[in-house]
Amino acid sequence: MNGEMEALIKLKRLMGTELACLELRILIKLSGLNSGNVECGDGWAKVNTSSGLEQLLGVINRAALVKEMVVNGVKYKPTLIKTILGSVRKDSPHLNPLHALLMINLTGVIDGPLIDPFAGVGTIPRIAEELGIRAIGCDVKSMSDLVCNALMMPIRPGSIKAVVTDPPFNRVFRTESRLSNLYIRFLESVIELLAKGGSIVMTLPSYLLDVVIDEATSLNLNAYCIGVDHVHGALSRFILCLSKDNG
Repeated sequence: MNGEMEALIKLKRLMGTELACLELRILIKLSGLNSGNVECGDGWAKVNTSSGLEQLLGVINRAALVKEMVVNGVKYKPTLIKTILGSVRKDSPHLNPLHALLMINLTGVIDGPLIDPFAGVGTIPRIAEELGIRAIGCDVKSMSDLVCNALMMPIRPGSIKAVVTDPPFNRVFRTESRLSNLYIRFLESVIELLAKGGSIVMTLPSYLLDVVIDEATSLNLNAYCIGVDHVHGALSRFILCLSKDNG
């Protein structure tokens, strides 16, 4: 396909406009797509590009929050995502694989290394590996398929480009004080491991958002995106994106 083309993209309304638009912009940047203009709103996006259709399809195939794309009246639906998510569904993980893919994409990491300090059954590391990203899984308990302890990680300082994780909440740590202490210790543990310009994308219960952001600010981490994940009833979790300054 020669010349500039316009793509109309439908986005999933799962966690608000900000996360879906940020994910799309990050994937466009990672792909090297020559996009002159990207517009994005609630449930939609419009991309003008002089790059080829195959390159554009590569972007939407990896996106967690893209529903479909229309170019010259032809509809395209993501296909790669089904293969990626299918590789982990058999474990019935607590973290939705779609959310795990979204969180990985939001870091903007290309090849890693990426670490999940609370890996559990390994949903995040497995999906990262499917994307060609070198990943490390840890947890707070000793598990046969994990390589380190979440709060005592034997990893070289400044060597990790992204941290993507879904820390435990009330089912394991039943009091808010114990839980907030766990999240604070987690941030203090990973800040030294994270490379300059690196990202942390994590989930957390809504009642800990202020505590975690205050701790992140004290560690010179910047919040660049926040989205809400409604779990059930009154229970909500946030997806929080943090970055470490290059300075």
